[in-house]
Amino acid sequence: MLARTYDLVRFEKLNIKTMTAKAKARPDPDQPGQYLKNGRAAKAGLNRGILAQGWGLLRRRTGHKAPGRVEDVPAPYTSVRCSACGWIDKNSRKSQAEFVCSSCGFTCNADTNASINVAAGQGGIPRPRRAAGAGGATMATRRSSAREPQPEQAGIRRF
Repeated sequence: MLARTYDLVRFEKLNIKTMTAKAKARPDPDQPGQYLKNGRAAKAGLNRGILAQGWGLLRRRTGHKAPGRVEDVPAPYTSVRCSACGWIDKNSRKSQAEFVCSSCGFTCNADTNASINVAAGQGGIPRPRRAAGAGGATMATRRSSAREPQPEQAGIRRF
């Protein structure tokens, strides 16, 4: 259905193998020398749920049925980037379900906000905003960004 309906399908590039790795045993703060049992059981249940969904298989099969029309969006920053203004702030994600942008005040469900970012291909390396007064904005300079020495700056005349 995805291959027949859409011209382009984007998936968040998740490292499923790392997500489903075994949880390390944590010490029980109430009983020295003992380990928490609920933490491992909860992680095992989460792992079963993730693997049962077949995310990797869905991605692979969609790629087979829609060759050249499937893109992977890098996972970093998709859940903390505002889909309205592009501002990235980890404090904008108030809870597992609530997203409130610290820059523009946009409010949305956190998963909906992340899915809008994935659909737009917004992920990976953060890009600063070009608006005035935005933190981290980079301004263009007159100098070349090439690392080679420029002939005029090195005292070499051009012919």
